[in-house]
Amino acid sequence: MTTINPDGPPTGERQAPLMPSNDTIFSWVEDLTAFVGRGTQTIDDRRSADYLCRKFQDFGLTEVQVQEAESFNWHATRSELTIGTTPVPHSPVVFSFDTNGGNGPFSTGADGLTAPVVEVGDGEESDFARVDAAGAIVLFNLRFTLPRSVLLAAGDFLHDPNGSVDPADLDTPNPYLSNYAEVVERVTAAGAVGFIGVLADYFDSHDIRPEYTADVTVPGFWVTRRVGTRVRDLLTSGARTATVRLEGERVPTPARTVIGYLPGLSDETIMVQSHHDSAWDGGVEDASGTAEVLALAAWFSRIPRAERPRTLMFVLMDSHWTGYQAHDKFVETFVTDPAAPRRIVANVTLEHIAKQAEIGTDGQLQVYERPEYRGIFENVSPALKTVIEDAVTTHGLERTVRLPLDKLAPLLGELPTDADPVYEAGVPVISLISGPLYLYDRADTLDKVYKDDLGPVAEAFADIIGHLATTPADEIRA
Repeated sequence: MTTINPDGPPTGERQAPLMPSNDTIFSWVEDLTAFVGRGTQTIDDRRSADYLCRKFQDFGLTEVQVQEAESFNWHATRSELTIGTTPVPHSPVVFSFDTNGGNGPFSTGADGLTAPVVEVGDGEESDFARVDAAGAIVLFNLRFTLPRSVLLAAGDFLHDPNGSVDPADLDTPNPYLSNYAEVVERVTAAGAVGFIGVLADYFDSHDIRPEYTADVTVPGFWVTRRVGTRVRDLLTSGARTATVRLEGERVPTPARTVIGYLPGLSDETIMVQSHHDSAWDGGVEDASGTAEVLALAAWFSRIPRAERPRTLMFVLMDSHWTGYQAHDKFVETFVTDPAAPRRIVANVTLEHIAKQAEIGTDGQLQVYERPEYRGIFENVSPALKTVIEDAVTTHGLERTVRLPLDKLAPLLGELPTDADPVYEAGVPVISLISGPLYLYDRADTLDKVYKDDLGPVAEAFADIIGHLATTPADEIRA
């Protein structure tokens, strides 16, 4: 792809535009984290969508638009947990107590719900078989089931020039996959009236807000590993019951997808994607990914249309936390509809420019000044696999593994990134993501973003997009 001199008219030797600096990209992360609980996490929240529309317009993108899809907001107004007579620190399990099968209020009643507590360990079928959970509150260990070692072993390429991969880190789990859904299914099937999940593989925090799980019809509560030990001590020392109170409401609210274009010489289109909503401050998830999309929009906007072989479509989604309704509507409108105005031939998704974190010896979160291990999931041709590796190496994206989806999709059951709905619709993807331990936690604050890599990640993906722009459409997919 031919480029231009960013500071004036073309010179004798044409130069690449300057990628926005780390400081500039980080300033966009700062702006987004100021919108705490943005997107569907706040009812009818327009803050980040409006901000991103202005940015796209400032960069000169065309057809800037917001597509709305009906999603929902879940919020608790009262949450209490007592074992015997002892109050227990906790957080309510978001999206639990779906008593109406949809929107509306939920409540355990003014007096709450008192029931015996039954212990099921890790919540396997055999654990449930040995107890009578009917009418009880189930106590189980939440286990994360995807350690780093699995992803690194599945990779075809790892850039680790300084030998920084520490075997001691490899058992640290990614919080994306857990035993939660299967245990809750057993809780419901057993006729239990509630559950307490002990965050057994987590640092000392109960402020976790995983993605949406449907059909959780009973109230649930998270407690830390340390508090879980205290709960078990209370139960063995004589307390037999728990009293829980959970009140709140699930309210319909729109999810907003922000879209903008840089037209090229062809209507064949490369889609560049992240998501702009967050559960908390969302510095890493996903102000960092959104800021990367902004950086690429700014960079490519400086290249004349005559030098862009394909149209570029920049897309920032909502409803990542509440069921992917925005993603599904986008796919229906722009991917699978035969009347869609442009053909999307490739997807590039960027998420989570993160610092590495571990559980310290004191149980607290230990954060390091180095990048979290990260993967680039892909199902592209051998030539483009080489392009990915070259971009990672050239721009120094240490601790990055290339993950071929032909190996991983059967294992994981899905693409574990924001690109999954587009991937399922048949679009080839190149999707960068990391899974730091704090990803779903209140601890995902601005300081967790690995600032030093903001520019290099954008530069690497500018290279990748440049090659996608000149690869024949039928030669992109693996």
